Amino acid sequence: MKPPSGFELYRSTWQARKAGPSQLADLQMQRLNDIVCHARQSSRLYARLYRDLPEVIHSPDQLPIVSKAELMPQLEDWVTDPNIRRADLEAFVADPQHVGMPYLGKYTVCTTSGTTGQPAILLQDAPTMNLMGALNILRAMPAWIDGGQLMKIIGAGMKTAAVWATGGHFLGITMMKRQIQQKPARARSMRIFSVLSPLSEIVDGLNAFQPAMLNGYASAILLLAQEQEAGRLHIHPALVMTSSESLVPEDRERIRHAFGCTLADNYGCSEFVALAAGCKEGWLHVNADWVILEPVDEQMNPVPPGVASSSVLLTNLINRVQPILRYNLGDRVTFWPDACPCRSPLPAIRVDGRTDEILRFQSAGGELVPVLPLALWAVIKQSHAVQRFQAIQTGRQALKVRVEPCEGISREAAWADVQAQVRPFFSNLGLSGVGLNLAEEPPMRDARSGKFRHVWSEFKGN
Repeated sequence: MKPPSGFELYRSTWQARKAGPSQLADLQMQRLNDIVCHARQSSRLYARLYRDLPEVIHSPDQLPIVSKAELMPQLEDWVTDPNIRRADLEAFVADPQHVGMPYLGKYTVCTTSGTTGQPAILLQDAPTMNLMGALNILRAMPAWIDGGQLMKIIGAGMKTAAVWATGGHFLGITMMKRQIQQKPARARSMRIFSVLSPLSEIVDGLNAFQPAMLNGYASAILLLAQEQEAGRLHIHPALVMTSSESLVPEDRERIRHAFGCTLADNYGCSEFVALAAGCKEGWLHVNADWVILEPVDEQMNPVPPGVASSSVLLTNLINRVQPILRYNLGDRVTFWPDACPCRSPLPAIRVDGRTDEILRFQSAGGELVPVLPLALWAVIKQSHAVQRFQAIQTGRQALKVRVEPCEGISREAAWADVQAQVRPFFSNLGLSGVGLNLAEEPPMRDARSGKFRHVWSEFKGN
């Protein structure tokens, strides 16, 4: 089947806003069979995996479960475009200047964090990116803002500020840089602030820019709310959007009160950028006409609504260049068994996302300096000698790092490379006195979630 045009995507997404559960299920099965057929024909990996399956699929559970660890070593067999070469793609990703630029002139590239134990490189084709725009315009934004807020945003020049990790093909910065590269004039109204910068620089930049919309990691937004309360930050966004990390209800209320704004949650990943968008009732609504999410327990058996899952299986019903079908995403989710009070027909979920926390180290002058977990993660991730790591604050001026070297690299060489990345970052924050210690133990999975947490604190003084 031919990929849908931009117009068809917008029309279908608009029409499905009132679809009932049975209509959504029928739409899912139709699209599932289309994407399975394409994968069988165009992906060598799926041709092997699906060779004994019936011609027509009646339920997702007829498909085998796949994972990053299984798919990434077979990247060239996985993708459906024979022009994609692993070595070329890895060289493209290794260059930060390529962030937001199209690979082979047509594919948007993102990398995952590796919380499930295996980082991945994900490509999005043109129909996928068109759909992300449709879901944002037709579903997410109307759920977040009313006419008065929209006029406030327009009156402020549609200025959007985002606080993301920079230096890599991370989801947030990739999507924003892509928009600017498509229309360079957007650079006047869109500004990216790096979480690697000192907090004072971010605050000064935001005060000068005065955004109408603020987007970023939940921990970064919470830190900025504290700066607003302290009187150092003076911005008045109509809409604040958080992603990548969970917020407890008290922190959500603190952000809303500090900025006097509407607070919106997003749930997305490099495998499907717009999985779900938050409603005013505090739930996330899955775009179930374009994605299938299956909550499962540790044995990969289905979990009923109202029960937190151990993981979730994701099926992307739009992306044809890198089909993602019953893919073990690793996130813990809970589906609400009843209809959401906001009256959306789309399934409502809550996500138990990252539990990393803001670290606070003491500078030479005695000041406590906050360090965002995703900033430290982005810095250490720049090391090409490390396959996996975990950074744990153990004291007011102490950081322990668990390191798993890449194949062929000694533990000592990997540790030296990590220090070469972290020390300049800490020095830039005024934290030259923080001691870095190599842990004896390797990185370990979280006992509850099964994921690899990257950054957290064991120091009770925080």
